[in-house]
Amino acid sequence: MLTGFLGTGKTTLLRSILDELATREHLADVLLNDRENASIDRETLKDRAANVLALTGSCLCCEGYDELVEMILKASKSQHDLLLIELNGTADPIPLLESFTLLESKFCLRPRWQVCVIDARRFGKRGNFDELEKLQLETASHFTISWSSELSEQEECTLEKKVEAINSQATRTTAPLLADALSQAICNNRHHTFAPKQPNQNHHSSLRFAPTPPPQKNLHERHKLAHQFTGCNIIFPKPVKETRVQVWLEKLPTSVIRAKALVVHPSEKGSRFLYDRVGEMISPSPIPVRVSEKVPCSGIFIGADLDPNEILSVTREHLHPDCHFPDP
Repeated sequence: MLTGFLGTGKTTLLRSILDELATREHLADVLLNDRENASIDRETLKDRAANVLALTGSCLCCEGYDELVEMILKASKSQHDLLLIELNGTADPIPLLESFTLLESKFCLRPRWQVCVIDARRFGKRGNFDELEKLQLETASHFTISWSSELSEQEECTLEKKVEAINSQATRTTAPLLADALSQAICNNRHHTFAPKQPNQNHHSSLRFAPTPPPQKNLHERHKLAHQFTGCNIIFPKPVKETRVQVWLEKLPTSVIRAKALVVHPSEKGSRFLYDRVGEMISPSPIPVRVSEKVPCSGIFIGADLDPNEILSVTREHLHPDCHFPDP
């Protein structure tokens, strides 16, 4: 399970893990969760994974929980080697970890690792959302540091000490190291057997009524931070000029913490490109992606206090006047 705040690089790490697993001849099922239109990332991963399911929703342990459980049970019938889950950047992983423990009666969920992705540029600089970022790290078994190349050796050492102060048990890792460890776990699990199912055992009631560990101090208050985020989706016409995309991303309101944009350029109608903005930082170059025509060119916006109409107005002014919200 991959966790980490908005824009830390979870999907980038996921792509790398899938590539590394492929070289070791392992196939993974992937479950993607995003606040708005998870199908965009799903399409960029489908050539790397055996199966990719997308779950669009906010807090998975609340309104999206039942759908998540059904997707995991569907994955349990797969003949592939492992399940990788990328949570959205505002998710609280603790209720999900408890649920995975209960689901072990259905299929093998061991080892059950949580890898937290940390952005070297922004860790501990989230303002009111520092506690949510810490919450995503506290239960991790592993962590990776993205953008570490922008740190000096001393700054990187300081960051590792901050991580250790929050979770001293987590191990720093990389995509190749994770793939090696997963490969070994897959080999070990091929000899795994289940205890016989007890008569009249009701799986769904056990999920809902099994006791859970006592909550950590301030856990409820920190969990509520995940509910402060909202998202919106805007459909683009095709194509749009590349120069307009850069200006538009710069003009988006500061309330947008994360933005993704899937566009077609007039000069390259056979390709689509994925743009990314985290905070006020725009990726230096878009990623060319192969995406089904069933997925429309669109923008995804996430923030704690979004005004969708303001975003639409800026988008129409700087990108294209025909941009609009999805049809109901």
